[in-house]
Amino acid sequence: MQKQEIDDFIRRNRLTKTVVCLHASFKSFGKVAGGPSLLIDAFLDANCTLLCPTFFYQSETYPPDANYKRNGVDYASIDPLPAVNYVDSVEQIEVSMGIVPRTILTYPAAQRTRNPLNSFAALGRQTGFLLRDHHLLNLYSAYKQIYQHGLPAYIVLAGVDFSSCTPIHFAEEVSGKTLFRRWAVYHGRTVEVEVGSCSDGFENLASVAQPLEKVDYLGDSRIRLYPFNPFIERVAAVMRATPALASCSDNDCLRCRDMARGGRKMGVHE
Repeated sequence: MQKQEIDDFIRRNRLTKTVVCLHASFKSFGKVAGGPSLLIDAFLDANCTLLCPTFFYQSETYPPDANYKRNGVDYASIDPLPAVNYVDSVEQIEVSMGIVPRTILTYPAAQRTRNPLNSFAALGRQTGFLLRDHHLLNLYSAYKQIYQHGLPAYIVLAGVDFSSCTPIHFAEEVSGKTLFRRWAVYHGRTVEVEVGSCSDGFENLASVAQPLEKVDYLGDSRIRLYPFNPFIERVAAVMRATPALASCSDNDCLRCRDMARGGRKMGVHE
């Protein structure tokens, strides 16, 4: 894959000057001359702003007090937590996030939210605006900026399915569900943060979003594209009507069960 192919893809899908919520398996593109930086630079040259999850799970620790009710976790039944100290290092990102967001973090202009478990990286002209309202208990603030201000934005799934589509977690919040809380070690202290639900059942929503879907190819990768706000509104509406539709196939999944019931009970501890 050459840069001209990426430029053509961006133009024909009208992604120029938009926010691109990119979820990509870099291997799906096949051979790319220049590696992930070629892809990133092509989007930047088109005045796009890239927004990607850069999660790091290893800083999770136990709550200092009681757990919330309906919080998607039973701490008495889980293995010991590693509690690695999160210090905003570019190296602190899960391998499962992929090479594209890992490479974005190496760009001097990139910014990353400070949630030690579920951070996001942004790169491009809208970065400051997207991340300006972030704090530890406002996990999807960048998505809220897109949604509330009607920014031109697209969800781009390249070689991945809906289980990698993080905006669906935001759609859960828009639907009226309350996000879960977890605790993590952040610069040597324990902090409380918001996190999303289980995503293993999110592919159940593919048919819901299909009327909004555009399919294209870049290199060897099959790519699905969705306009951000219509996608969120459509998925949120279905979640209100059918709360368990996004649940995974594991009947014992506490995260899916509690989220289907509305998520965490606010202000209520066990």
